[in-house]
Amino acid sequence: MNGIKPFIRILSIAWFLGMGVAAAQESDSWATIQENKGGTVTALWYDIDPYIFEDDNGKLQGVEYELMESFVRWINKTYDYKVAIRWKNARSFDGIYNQIRNTSEGGVFGWSFFSITPERKQEVQFTPPYMPDINVLVTNDRMPLFTNEAAFRDTIPHLRGYTMRYTAMEQDMDSLIRGYAIPVSRKYDDYQILERIAAERDAFGYVPLTVYVVSLQKGIKVKRQHLFATERPGLAGIFPINSDWQPIVDEYFQSFECKRLVSGFLSKYLGSQIGPIIMEGPGASPDGQRDAELELLTKEREIVSQRLANSLLAAERDQILRYVSMLLIVVAIGIAVLMYNRYRMKTRLTKLLTQRNTVIGKQHRDIERINRKLHMRVLQAQINPHFVFNSLNDLQYYINKGDTATSLGYVSRFSRFIRELLAQANVPEISLTQEEKFLRLYLELEKMRFAGKFDYAIETEEGIPSDLSGLPPLIIYHYVENALYHGILNLDRHGEIRITFRYEFPHLVCNITDNGCGRESAKERTKQRDANETTPYKRLLKDRIQILNDEVSGRITVAVADLVTPEGKPAGTNVTLHILINSRAQNPIVLDY
Repeated sequence: MNGIKPFIRILSIAWFLGMGVAAAQESDSWATIQENKGGTVTALWYDIDPYIFEDDNGKLQGVEYELMESFVRWINKTYDYKVAIRWKNARSFDGIYNQIRNTSEGGVFGWSFFSITPERKQEVQFTPPYMPDINVLVTNDRMPLFTNEAAFRDTIPHLRGYTMRYTAMEQDMDSLIRGYAIPVSRKYDDYQILERIAAERDAFGYVPLTVYVVSLQKGIKVKRQHLFATERPGLAGIFPINSDWQPIVDEYFQSFECKRLVSGFLSKYLGSQIGPIIMEGPGASPDGQRDAELELLTKEREIVSQRLANSLLAAERDQILRYVSMLLIVVAIGIAVLMYNRYRMKTRLTKLLTQRNTVIGKQHRDIERINRKLHMRVLQAQINPHFVFNSLNDLQYYINKGDTATSLGYVSRFSRFIRELLAQANVPEISLTQEEKFLRLYLELEKMRFAGKFDYAIETEEGIPSDLSGLPPLIIYHYVENALYHGILNLDRHGEIRITFRYEFPHLVCNITDNGCGRESAKERTKQRDANETTPYKRLLKDRIQILNDEVSGRITVAVADLVTPEGKPAGTNVTLHILINSRAQNPIVLDY
């Protein structure tokens, strides 16, 4: 590490020399300005409010900035030259000083609140001072105000110091703490030092009086001790030791116009009351010093009072904002509660409406179901009036003929048939046994009416469950009636009707086969008849089947096939019905209509 430090120091010196040469090459000496009637000067700067700094838009301003600009304007006006300024940010206080010290020629100026000291006068030239140079001792705001130097010196061993390297404040700090071994931080600039002091209860440091006043205006909570203040010849700008600009610089900075402008600049950046106090300095006599101190103390108190008032106003404003925020929150909560209640009410009403619609829909479906049942009952209750009329005519014929035995037998069978017909008209389903019984009653009755005209056979496949049920009544009957009246009775020969039942889970399959004239012949015969045909209720049968299939898909399917002889002549008709039924011995299927 000991070998690296000299190397770094050499690089730093070389960098400063290079910067100085570069700055000189970009600026002109006063002789060159005179010869060319114009030229360029370079102004190096480092941020220090209110002397030179950038505003929020990045534009330079401050006391020293306007002082340099007014100097160039004065040259242009007085000598009719066209001189321009090239401003360069040197990034540090000692960076400006080293560049000015190491450059050999050219119009290079440095601005950063420089104090005039004997040591510096050996290395650089100074403009005449434009304002007093006073450094004040600053402590934390919570530290007491010391009335004598001894009391403060007794406290120094318990404090921590802050100062800025390579400055007159550092010299004042070292002079004050000489003989004390206390920690001193030297890496911060003026306002960083003040912020550190404001943050630490046992911190202190030296800062320029002007910077201290500005810090009070910025709201930094520090306290000026009325002890150990230092004063130097004044604050000024710097330029190279061998520069030829000294005569023209002295001419302007010692002029009345310059003093008037500086007073205006200080009033602009420090306030109309603080600026004149600082420009007047501490006074030449004890009475003058006391008056200046009292006036400055009064202004400090005014600034602090104004800061407190602003703090109170800010606190009151914050409190009002809190109240307003709380009110807005309460209003927002109220609105949210109202919206939520409205949402809940709307949801509840929607739910009730949905439930009501569900109930209405169910009622509607129940009504439709009832209507279908009523319609089914109506259709189911309708029988062929011609069959009843013809049966009564046949009964009357037997009576008139005096055939008492035949008449009684006919009446007995007809009454049983009617009784069974009416019973089936009032039930939704019947069993296979009931269906067979009803078909036998019907066919026996018709066989008495049309004696010798046809024979019939009803066969049931073995293995069909004995409790097989779920057959809709009066469906198969109508197909048997149709086979008799449209097929058999239109023949000139003996007819046969064959009815068979077999079980194909979950359907009962019924085949109705006749050896009648066939459908084509029946259609021709129907066209030749009157509108009052024997079985006009085919449409009613189709309606019943449609209703049953609407309730349970595929409840009844019907297939009709024409039978022909080997020679291709009509040999009758075959009707096959697949009926979805319910057997307690099988998987139950609940059917209703």
